[in-house]
Amino acid sequence: MSEAQNNVTELNVQNLNALIELQRREFRAEGEVTYASRIDRLKRLKALIVENKTEFAITTKREFNNARSYEFSLFSEFASKVEAIDYTMKHLKDWMKPERRKTNKPMNLLGGRGEVRYFPKGVVGIISPWNLPFGLTVAPLTSALAAGNRALLKPSEYVPETAALFAEVVPKYFSKDEVAVVTGGAETSQRFSALPFDHLLFTGSTQVGSKVMQSAAKNLVPVTLELGGKSPVILGRSAKLELAATRLAFAKMLNGGQLCLSPDYVVVPKELEQPLISQLTQEVNSMYPNITENLDYAGVFNEQHFARLEGYIDDAVAKGAKLTIVGADKTRASHGNRRMPLHILQNVTEDMQVMHEEIFGPVLPIMTYDDVAEVPDAIEPRRNPLAMYYFGKDKREQEYLLSHVQSGGVCINDITLHYVQEDLPFGGVGASGMGAYHGPEGFRNLSHPRAIYSQTMIDVLPIIGARPPFPEKFRKRIAKVLGSI
Repeated sequence: MSEAQNNVTELNVQNLNALIELQRREFRAEGEVTYASRIDRLKRLKALIVENKTEFAITTKREFNNARSYEFSLFSEFASKVEAIDYTMKHLKDWMKPERRKTNKPMNLLGGRGEVRYFPKGVVGIISPWNLPFGLTVAPLTSALAAGNRALLKPSEYVPETAALFAEVVPKYFSKDEVAVVTGGAETSQRFSALPFDHLLFTGSTQVGSKVMQSAAKNLVPVTLELGGKSPVILGRSAKLELAATRLAFAKMLNGGQLCLSPDYVVVPKELEQPLISQLTQEVNSMYPNITENLDYAGVFNEQHFARLEGYIDDAVAKGAKLTIVGADKTRASHGNRRMPLHILQNVTEDMQVMHEEIFGPVLPIMTYDDVAEVPDAIEPRRNPLAMYYFGKDKREQEYLLSHVQSGGVCINDITLHYVQEDLPFGGVGASGMGAYHGPEGFRNLSHPRAIYSQTMIDVLPIIGARPPFPEKFRKRIAKVLGSI
C-alpha cells in the first residue's frame, strides 16, 4: 500500500480535533510564514491542478450521471483556477507589505509610528459544494494559502468519488499539517463545521449556511459564507436585445443552470417580453441543438433535484403561469435522462414557489415592468441576491438600480463574468452570504489585520497632561473637543 493510500485510510478514521490541533501546533511552530513558503505552497497547488485535471474532470462527469461537458470542467474548474493562482503569486508580495498609518498629535510629531500588518489566522476550514466540487474547493484554498494559513478541506458528501480523489491526491502535494482532506457524510460535515477553526468558509445553500454559522458561533469562529440566492437579470429599454439574449442563454444554460451565479429570473419591459423570449429561444436552440442528448449540456445533478424542479414548474402552471419548453416537447426525453430543456415561465406571481426558492436549474421565470422605478420593489421579496445583472446603455438607469437594489456583486451587459475577474472580490451580502475571496480582499479576509503602534521613547503623556494628578491644561484640552466641561 502506498504512502498516499495510508494517508487516505488515516484521514477517513481520523479524530477531527486531533487533526486541527496538529495543524495549529505546526502553524505555531513555523512562526513567520514567509513569502517564499507561501509561493511554494501555491506552486504545489498549481501542480496538483495541472497534473490531476483529467482524472478529476472525468470523476465529476461520472457523478453527474455522465451528463456534464468535459470542456466546461476544464475551463471553469481548472484553467480559471490556474490563472487565479498565477495572479495571486504575481501580487502576493505587495499584499504582504505593511501599510503605514497616520498617528495622532502629538505622537506623530515626536516619532510615534503606526502600521497595519497582515498575519495568517491559523487553521482554515473549507466546506465545498457538489456543483463545482473541484473549483469551489481550490478557489478559497488559494486565498487561504496566500494568506499563510493551514487548511482542512471537506468536499460535499454528494460527490463521494470526487471527495475520495481529493483525499488520495492532496497528500502527494501537501503534508497533512499543511492541507488535509476530511471525507464522510452529513454527520461528518456537521462535526466539521463545529470545529474550533480560526476561520471557516462555506459554499452552499442559505438554509445550510445558517446552520454552519450557528455551529461556528459556538467557538466564535469567523465565517465566510457564499450562499447564492435569486440573482435577477434586468433589461432596460436601451438594452441591445440580441446581445442580452445571447448572454442570457449562455449563462442560464451553463452547467444546466446549476451555478450559484446562474441568472434566476428576468425583469423586462412589457413590450420587450415576447421579443426577448423569441430571441432567447433562437439562441438556446443554436447553442444546444437536440438539447436532451447534447454532450455540451449538463444534466440535472440527481433525481431529487429533477423532482424539485418539476415541482416548481407544476406549481407555477397550476397557479396560472404560461410555460414554454425550449428545444424539446416535454420536460424529460426518456427514463434516466436528466438533461432538462429550458423552461420559460410567464405571468408569474408571488404565490408561486419558483419565485421564492433558488431555482438552480434550467427554469426561467420572467417578470415585466412599465417603469424602472417598479423594479426595486419587484426584486425586494428576493432581496440581497449574490449578483445583479443589468443590460442597457442608460447610465442614469444603471446608477438608479445600483443605488436601489442590493446584491453581492454586479455585472453590466453580461452575466457571471465578474466572478472570473481576479482583482475583484467575490462574495454575497445578507441572505447571499458574507465575506469574500479572490484578489486582495480574499487575502485580507483570511488574514488578521494587526494594528502595530511603536511609541516614541519620549514620555508623551506628561506633555499633554494625561497622567494623574490631572492638571488644568488637560481639562482645557478636553474642553477643546467636548466644549464646556
